[in-house]
Amino acid sequence: MKRMLFFFVMMGVTLVASGQKSRVLSVFQMIESGKYEEAKEAVELAVWNDKTSRWHRTYYAKGLLCQEAFEAGFEKNDAKKTGLYPDQLVVAYSAYEKALDLDTRGRLSQAVSMQYYGLANDFQKLGQSYFAKSEYTRALEAFEHALMVSKSELISVQTDTNLVYNTAMAAYEARKWEKAISYLTGLNDDGYSPNTALLLYHSLVQSGDSTAAEQVLVAGVEKYDYNENIILQLVDLLVGSNRPDEAVELLTAASGRHADNHVFPWTCGLVYQRMNLFDQAIGSLSRAASMAPEEEVGIYYNLGICYYNIGVTINESARIIKSNLEYKAAKQQAMEKFRESVTWLEKAFDLDPTDQQTISKLSQLYYRLQMTEKQKNLEMLVQ
Repeated sequence: MKRMLFFFVMMGVTLVASGQKSRVLSVFQMIESGKYEEAKEAVELAVWNDKTSRWHRTYYAKGLLCQEAFEAGFEKNDAKKTGLYPDQLVVAYSAYEKALDLDTRGRLSQAVSMQYYGLANDFQKLGQSYFAKSEYTRALEAFEHALMVSKSELISVQTDTNLVYNTAMAAYEARKWEKAISYLTGLNDDGYSPNTALLLYHSLVQSGDSTAAEQVLVAGVEKYDYNENIILQLVDLLVGSNRPDEAVELLTAASGRHADNHVFPWTCGLVYQRMNLFDQAIGSLSRAASMAPEEEVGIYYNLGICYYNIGVTINESARIIKSNLEYKAAKQQAMEKFRESVTWLEKAFDLDPTDQQTISKLSQLYYRLQMTEKQKNLEMLVQ
């Protein structure tokens, strides 16, 4: 009798356990039918039930539910489906990982591996959505999960450098400098793009490592074949740290490498101008003007300023000249430079009659040269 009772008790336990597992299996049918709320209720009961809380299929079902509901709702912006759980894709990934951990015989490996290909893509799409909405911290988390899934031993895919770049950009925009530097360093070492060097430079500056930041730009000059943006950033750094001679040397080398790029002689002219080497500045700016007529407004303006400054310098030097003849000659030379300045500034004004810097300087020169009629006409145009 006792044996019979024991048999019936064990049979009852088996039937209960079997019944609980059948409920888990029914979750897959609910998912297939799009009954996500019912499936969630069933799978959560299974998670808390003693008979199924340690069963690998319970967590595989939960992961599948989260992923399928997200995919069904994401394109249609259906919050009921994508918000079945907070951080739904993270829940899916955690559930899959727990299923694998409980599956000591490896029966789910192939099924989970198939889901991971889609899950990595789902995380990427979610990250892009957050990034577009300027939710950079959440975008970073999503992209990092995409990387984590794609590096799983269950799937064999090469690291997507575009995904790494998106992750780096999210970290950069979120001002997570340590992470940004980590991702950007790898990309820059591989020569991904000149922009990675620039982003890495700014990240290092923000983190307080100005020495490493400069080294990134210096190395980037050769790595990215004297890329214009890298050159200009490095020139700005050199000029800002009172090393204009190095800036000129760099720009001269860049012009030699890219002889058709007018930006390099133009910038070199501006550096010379900052150094008060106006003759050299005029030479560089004139070369730039001959190469890029569409950019002549700014170049013409700076040529005019160079001649103006030369005139001012000559005038100041004339103050100490004792010889009346030499004094008059110097004053005449200064006036010639002012007239030359007017010539270039008028060219700039003709191309852009709204530029206030040009208008202001022309007005000063017209007054100095007693060009009354032109000054009146200029004032009328301004009005």
